[in-house]
Amino acid sequence: MKNLISFLSLIIVFQSCEDPDNTVNFVLDNFETGAVLRTISSSGDYNYYDQSTSVFSATIEEHDEENGDLMQSVDIFLSVDGGSEVLYKTLQPGDFSSGPTGLPRATFKVGLTEVDNLIGFIGGSTVKIRLKLNLTNGKSFSDDSVTGSMTGSYFKSPYAYNKIVNCFVTDGSSVPGIYTINMQDSYGDGWQDSRVKLTVDGQIYYFAMPSPYTSGIEINKTLEAYSGDDNAGSSTISIPSSASTMKWEWIVGRYPEETSYTISYTKLDGSRSQNCFNEANGPGGEKILSVCQ
Repeated sequence: MKNLISFLSLIIVFQSCEDPDNTVNFVLDNFETGAVLRTISSSGDYNYYDQSTSVFSATIEEHDEENGDLMQSVDIFLSVDGGSEVLYKTLQPGDFSSGPTGLPRATFKVGLTEVDNLIGFIGGSTVKIRLKLNLTNGKSFSDDSVTGSMTGSYFKSPYAYNKIVNCFVTDGSSVPGIYTINMQDSYGDGWQDSRVKLTVDGQIYYFAMPSPYTSGIEINKTLEAYSGDDNAGSSTISIPSSASTMKWEWIVGRYPEETSYTISYTKLDGSRSQNCFNEANGPGGEKILSVCQ
C-alpha cells in the first residue's frame, strides 16, 4: 500500500510540473511591478475663519523597481465636495531630493487660499488632494490603484488626502444663529453641578440637566429652560446678529463621567443645520466650536 501511495504521488507531482496553466506559472507570467508614493509625514488643518494660515503639508517618498529612476512626474489635483478636479501643481524629479534611504523625497503644500482661488469652497466642504504618479515607462498610479495594505502603517500611500474645511471660532467672535444643547446622563439622574456656560457680550447663560436632588435646587434656579427628563433633554438659545462676542465653557461638577452633550447649530433662518461640538466627560474650560455659515 505504501508503495502504491508513493507511486501515485509521483504521478501527481509529474503532472503538476508539466501543466503550463497552473497558478504559479500564471502569476509569474502576469506579474507586474508597481510604484508607491509613501507618506512620510503630513500636517495642517483647514479653518474657514483663519484661511491665511490654513496650510496642508505632506512629505512623500517615491518607490519604484529602479529606486526612483522610473519617476517622471507627480501631478497634484484638487476637488471640492466630489466636484470636478483641477490641476494644482506638477512635481518634477528636480523637486525631489535623496532621503535617508536613498529614495527620492519631496514636500508639497496646499494652502486654503490657493484652493479658494482655483476652485472655491464653503465652510464644511471637503477638499480632496489627489496625487498621480507618472512613470517613464508610460504607467501611472493614483488612488484607484491601491488596496488596503498600501494605505496602512508603513507605506501610508492613499494617493489622496481629504481635508474638511472646519469653521473653528478661535477669536471669540459671535456667530449668530440658533444653538441647541442636547444633554445626556448615563446614570439617569440628571447632572450634579456640571454645566455648559455661554457668555454673549458679557451676558452669562447656564445650561444643564436639572438635578432631581435637594442639593441641586440653587443651581437649578440659574439654568435656562430645559426640555426632557433625568436621562436626556435639551435647551435652546438664539444669538442675534447684533452680538459681537461669544464664549462657550464647560464647568465640571460631581460625577462628570456620567455626562455628555452635543451643541448643534442652524442659522437664524433655520438653514445650514449642523453639529458644531460634542463631548463626553470632558475637561473643564473653554470650548472651541466649529460653526459653518
